[in-house]
Amino acid sequence: MTKDQHLVLMPPNWIGDVIMAQPALKSIATYYAQHGTAQISVCGRAWLKELLPYLGLNHAQYQSSIPAADTAFLFPNSFRSAWQCRQAGIKQIIGYRGQWRSLLLSRALPHRIDTLHQHHRLFHLDIAAQMNIPTEDTAVTLSSPAGDKLAGQKLMQQHGLDPERVICIAPGAQFGAAKCYPPDGFHAVVKQLADTGSQPLTLGMPEDHATSQQIIADITSPHWNAAGSTNMTEALQLISASKLMLCNDSGLMHVAAGLGIPTVTPFGATDPARTAPSGPRVNVLYQPADCSPCLQRECSVSGHPCMANITPTMLLDACRSMLADH
Repeated sequence: MTKDQHLVLMPPNWIGDVIMAQPALKSIATYYAQHGTAQISVCGRAWLKELLPYLGLNHAQYQSSIPAADTAFLFPNSFRSAWQCRQAGIKQIIGYRGQWRSLLLSRALPHRIDTLHQHHRLFHLDIAAQMNIPTEDTAVTLSSPAGDKLAGQKLMQQHGLDPERVICIAPGAQFGAAKCYPPDGFHAVVKQLADTGSQPLTLGMPEDHATSQQIIADITSPHWNAAGSTNMTEALQLISASKLMLCNDSGLMHVAAGLGIPTVTPFGATDPARTAPSGPRVNVLYQPADCSPCLQRECSVSGHPCMANITPTMLLDACRSMLADH
């Protein structure tokens, strides 16, 4: 490796996967920075520009298009990502083999981690390990940029909330409804927390707004349904300033846990052994049914048993325990 090199990192395509890849991305960025790399570019979906300051990647800069660089590490497994790097003139392209792209890669790495049984963080970290890059820190460690927590608190106050009492609820999951706890169950939990002083703030996509409204229905204490009305930066700021995150297995779950926010999550269709959030204050509730984990987008079994096995009382107790310790 020579000095003044330009390194390109292409993270995965989903927020949760980017967070699970963060230890690997950080290891690679740190290693290259220590060996004199002058520029680190992160390329991918537009929201990465807003998420990037939280990832701790040694002053890496977001670029919307792939530059002509010396080296690229590809975390997406697609043919397209390898072809884009080749078209950009990148000299050394490193990633997992497969998707008919091995001939486009300078280093086509074998798949040594079984993602059906092992955690996805380990899958991403093995890219660094196979390139002999040290990976001592395997946990997700996100950090809020200076002023972001305060910005989140001010945004809460603008909507009538007391930042010392705000709990976040994220009832959506982009992968599909099979991962989602029933809205009436979330409502039962949030109502009791609100009755004892917590102030609920719901986050998510525009399609989560109606579900969020169900969850905070008939709550008389201050609350805010922000699902669909915040950009990525605002959502990150609000999470940074919150006292608790109650959510499904989703990208926002990984963000909250990585920031050290107390996080309570019911799992059912997915396996915590593969995608549980990484963080110092996490409580994953998993009461698998006979069909768990199905890894399906939609539940095909009457009654959604994997979620029905997790009662609102279980979630409420977990939330109260987290809040008491926070």
